[in-house]
Amino acid sequence: MERWRFLALEGVRWSRTLARPRSLQQVEQFTSAYRQAATELARVRAFSPDKRLAEFIEQAVATAHFAVYRRNRTSAAAILAGAVFGFPAVVRRHWRYHLLALVLLLVPAVIAYLAVVYYPDTYYLFVDKGLAAGRDPSASAEFLADGLGPQDTSASTDIFFSQFLFTHNTRVAFICFAWGILLGLPTIYILVKTGLMLGGFTGLFVSKGLGIPYFAWILPHGVPEIGAIVLCAGAGMLMGHRVLNPGDKSRADALRQAAADASVTALGCVPLLLVAGLIEGIFRQSHADTGLRYALFLFMLATISLWLLLARAKARRDWVTE
Repeated sequence: MERWRFLALEGVRWSRTLARPRSLQQVEQFTSAYRQAATELARVRAFSPDKRLAEFIEQAVATAHFAVYRRNRTSAAAILAGAVFGFPAVVRRHWRYHLLALVLLLVPAVIAYLAVVYYPDTYYLFVDKGLAAGRDPSASAEFLADGLGPQDTSASTDIFFSQFLFTHNTRVAFICFAWGILLGLPTIYILVKTGLMLGGFTGLFVSKGLGIPYFAWILPHGVPEIGAIVLCAGAGMLMGHRVLNPGDKSRADALRQAAADASVTALGCVPLLLVAGLIEGIFRQSHADTGLRYALFLFMLATISLWLLLARAKARRDWVTE
């Protein structure tokens, strides 16, 4: 009875996350007690009239088994390697879906842009009046330019605005991701609608001769924000395609595998959305000049592109094994 109590108490102790044996003698004593109890368990179950004793030994053996055969904790280096190298690898593996998402966003944007530039009356076909907030073809260039300039707001207001934008952008991106399972149709709708609105706004400002300040205003946060939406939409369409065409696997297995990769992509987009929220809520409102804004745009574009294109699987293995 004493050795079984010892096994139960030691099993609980060594099952803790940070627990480590202090000597080889402790390891040998514990594993020996575990093997002996496991051997005796069947005999006790069969011949002992005390059912509570049998249940106690069974619980002790189960706890000890977990302690002996528990998996090693994932190291911080492995987690960091997964974030740095695993996310780009998944994106590259399914690049066709992300390219399709980008096309579904840009083609409507170009159509709306050309329509507004040449036929300003079409503006409200693409932009909701509530979102326009007076920014329409009847507005003067001076009024539109004021909206692109610095805003004298407090730091707390900027932080609150950044949090709001991060929440909003994350909701849009994750809707594109989650609704993709419905054969990708809701995702395609959101991409087309977003593209039309983006093209309508762009056409308005360009037609007023404000193209340079407008792009300096929108591009720094647009790269991570639009990039995250496109990646999440591509992940959503991946799942929708697997539902429609599972290939040589069962539909459940194909969807399960696609959902695993799509979830990695969606979670990897969270840092991009956070950066976009900070830039849009704080930097965009600042007194930074046009040159600095374009420099930030080029920096964001180069950094994200290099991350997605150059983080190779071999580098990931080398990182983990160091």
